[in-house]
Amino acid sequence: MRIAGLSALAKSEISMYGLKYTLASLDSEEQAILEDNFNKLLSTTDSQVRRIFEERADTIVAGIMAIKEKLNRRKFRGMNPGDSEIGIGFIRPGYTKSNNVINPNWNIALTGMNTWDRWLDSAATAGYALPEDFGLIITHFSSEVTPTPFVRTAHFIIGRADLIPEDVSDIALGDNDNGVAVYPIPTKIVLPEDELRVRLEGVTGAEILRLGGLVVGLGRFIKTEGLVALAW
Repeated sequence: MRIAGLSALAKSEISMYGLKYTLASLDSEEQAILEDNFNKLLSTTDSQVRRIFEERADTIVAGIMAIKEKLNRRKFRGMNPGDSEIGIGFIRPGYTKSNNVINPNWNIALTGMNTWDRWLDSAATAGYALPEDFGLIITHFSSEVTPTPFVRTAHFIIGRADLIPEDVSDIALGDNDNGVAVYPIPTKIVLPEDELRVRLEGVTGAEILRLGGLVVGLGRFIKTEGLVALAW
């Protein structure tokens, strides 16, 4: 994928879902690192995930620039950042919380259609704030449940933006080239210290639902193996 020439690189701010994001610029060296590392990162993923990322390259780059601005415009160094530099990777469970506890896995028990179950939050009626060290760029869901995932609808609240519930029922169809349970959702940018809350609804069952996308944050945080042990 080519980074040079993407429209996001020339912007100083963007708006999504009524939220305004200020963008920090990426110099030529950072653009070269992002292009090289982005392609290496995607080389190991399912073709459906690769397609989602490639189709949203401009928005993803804007998200990286927005998180860089929030992280005091530190240097972007891709998959090999120093402790105080900015890096990227795939989202792991430990970058999220349920009931204000860092998630050790992606498991969630769904209790049935027309019932909204808590997933990512700090309490029954409140989201949790990301730490100051990283942000998230969310692009899709992946279910590890076979043969048929249980999730059907997702409701995101990011800060003051209460988004409409999103129908993800077609994740159960595996309606893509490889027939895998990957389903794209509208891209969401969650900045460091932003509040995130997600609720799910679906068929009764033990769902294992991965939040797809990228974590963008300081190397000292995203390089940590045991995120559950961190106090954030």
